[in-house]
Amino acid sequence: MKKSILFMFIISIFGILIGCQNEDTSVEPNDTEQEQEEEAGEVGEAEEELVIVGQEIAVSLNTMEPLTASYLRSIGAAEALFEVNADGEVEPSLAKSITQIDDTTWEIELRPDAQFWSGKVIDAHAVIASLERSKEEDLQALPFLEELAFHEVDETTIRVETLRERVPVPLNLSYYQTAIQNVEAEQDSIDTMDLTGMYKVVEFIPKQKMVLEINENYWGEQPTIKTVIHREISDEQTRLMSVLEGSSHIGLNIPVTSLDQLEQNENVGISATPAANTQTIYLNLDQPQLQDVKVRQALSWALNREELVILAAEGHSTPVTTWLGSNPVFEEAKNAVYDKFDADQAARLLDEAGWELESDGLRYKDEQLLTLNLRTWGGDKALGEALQNQWTQVGIQVEVQHGDYSLIQTARESGEWDATIEAWSTFGSPLSLLEGQFSPEGSANYGGYDDPETNDLLTQLSEASDDEESHELALKVNERVAEQAAVISLFPRPQITAVHHSVHGFEDHFRQFEHIVHAGLSLKDGE
Repeated sequence: MKKSILFMFIISIFGILIGCQNEDTSVEPNDTEQEQEEEAGEVGEAEEELVIVGQEIAVSLNTMEPLTASYLRSIGAAEALFEVNADGEVEPSLAKSITQIDDTTWEIELRPDAQFWSGKVIDAHAVIASLERSKEEDLQALPFLEELAFHEVDETTIRVETLRERVPVPLNLSYYQTAIQNVEAEQDSIDTMDLTGMYKVVEFIPKQKMVLEINENYWGEQPTIKTVIHREISDEQTRLMSVLEGSSHIGLNIPVTSLDQLEQNENVGISATPAANTQTIYLNLDQPQLQDVKVRQALSWALNREELVILAAEGHSTPVTTWLGSNPVFEEAKNAVYDKFDADQAARLLDEAGWELESDGLRYKDEQLLTLNLRTWGGDKALGEALQNQWTQVGIQVEVQHGDYSLIQTARESGEWDATIEAWSTFGSPLSLLEGQFSPEGSANYGGYDDPETNDLLTQLSEASDDEESHELALKVNERVAEQAAVISLFPRPQITAVHHSVHGFEDHFRQFEHIVHAGLSLKDGE
């Protein structure tokens, strides 16, 4: 007998990082940041135009590229079958409903009136084709799709079969990289791309500007704002001033150091919804000095996380020592393994690993200096400098390179990196998240971690018979990874959004990067 399911996942978490591949479809000359601000005009001059500024915007229109779908989804251009609301509940979006048939079978009913931008009907065949492409071509989507098999029942019905019991199918299909696209269309230019959102891209300059207008074929509630402009302003202070001075309506990725300026401005509000992600140092385990687990453990023991929160997050976070520790569901993991700052323990481990402290305050082994190259991007410059200072105190020579996220991607592809910082969300299915981070094939397993004990625990987690067993096994995986110091966990990354008071209907959301633009937004001058 079929049973309807209500999915409630209430969790407080922060949003995450963004990085994309380059694909230049520009047909216009570049704008300077000053020209961008002048073109945007003053808030209230064009009430039908919403201007959003961010640290980065898309460099591609292809949703198969890393995180491109998150940009498109956040500004109303792309949709998944389901979405997670601000209370943590999974709700139908492009789908009309979902019913669980048994422990491994679900049926999704599509909206019969839904169309792509082009007017092509969004039927079961089109949706399955999109999801299969994501499964095949998108490594970030793979952990959420690889356990799912899709079958067309009729034009508006899809049967989903799972490889194991209790797979949270609606939650998996709410992930931003599962956005539905028309696979029959090329997704490489504004003239050929074909998505489903309430706004359609009409102009695009990679890493500079994206302009969107209302999609007249949209199946749902039509938005009231005619045009959305998404601009990249990489400089933090310039981005902040664009909101304070009224040349933009919403400023994303505002640094915590700017909170005082925001609080003193009566025309701008602050959104800083608590969330669960983990600011994480990923280590390249192919590097000789990092292949020794004692060196990696020393790097973690040497960190004063409370000081890092003060120096790098202005106190607007709390320390965590394991990756799942930022998720309130796994509160007991918050201070597991590395339960205190212990520089003496770090020094002992480095001594045991053969790295001797010399008179110059640095450590050597076989006449080789112990070095670490740390790459940072976005708002993590201060964090990188704080890490450099703390590791130097135990004799490690640290070089910090701060730059665009694409430089980190290039370094990873070449293998020429030691450590990088990112913050992935810990919200969702523990198995999908942990496999994505720590299985040998995981899309976020940047350092190449491959530990037999961890792999065995992940297999046990995939076969767990109930939620209690699943929870305990997830904690064991999390603890094993921390003990092996495959990554080093620090604290949840703060996410601050500045919203001009002329914007009405803005919704605070723990996945804010997915939920900026929606049909309920409106602009009213002088209110």
